[in-house]
Amino acid sequence: MPWCPICRNEYREGIKVCAECQVELVDQLEDDTKEPSAGPYEAQMAAAEMFFDPASAADSGPDEEMPEDGEGPDEEPILYHAYQDSAVKAEDNKVSAYTLFIVGILGFAGVLLVFMDIIPVFQNVSTTKYLICGVMGALFILFIVFGVVSIRASKVLLVQAQSENSLVAELTKWCEENLDAEQIDRESLEEDMPEEQKYFKRTNRMKEIINNKFMNLDQGLLEHFIDEYYQNLFP
Repeated sequence: MPWCPICRNEYREGIKVCAECQVELVDQLEDDTKEPSAGPYEAQMAAAEMFFDPASAADSGPDEEMPEDGEGPDEEPILYHAYQDSAVKAEDNKVSAYTLFIVGILGFAGVLLVFMDIIPVFQNVSTTKYLICGVMGALFILFIVFGVVSIRASKVLLVQAQSENSLVAELTKWCEENLDAEQIDRESLEEDMPEEQKYFKRTNRMKEIINNKFMNLDQGLLEHFIDEYYQNLFP
């Protein structure tokens, strides 16, 4: 019976290649002890070792040491998101609400006129008229409902915008009293640092200082504020 020299699986007569390892079968294993068959992972690793060329590995340069599981710096992922002004979002919702209201009301009015045969679109096909007017009427009612939802969302965003404006005013006042450009440069910059790197070093240091003072700040709002306030410190 043919055997696979890698995974040691036994095959019936007529089979020439191992289905798992893709190597040619042999009539007899090198040793007479038939060890238990290796799993697919072990078989693939053994097949890889058979075709591994030590000379090519030597030419590829020194191996990089990879940290074992559980080792390495414990760095928490930093999540960033683009800041969107709540006042702008509130205005967008208001415009969307007005558009939905106008389309919904005009469309529903048109469906009523068609249904009452004031606008003679259908001729002697009452079943089709009821079906189409019902579907289109429900669609335009949904437009009106979405308009109401958008108006409510706009009001909520306006309240949120007022809160954000108050927070930005408080941040501005605190930064004017406590942030010093020279101190930030001493704590964050190095000698002969390129100008483009100074911006990132300075803004990161400003972010650390403000986060230590104001807890649980929205990081998108903070980054937007720092970008705007940066010119006040480093004109």
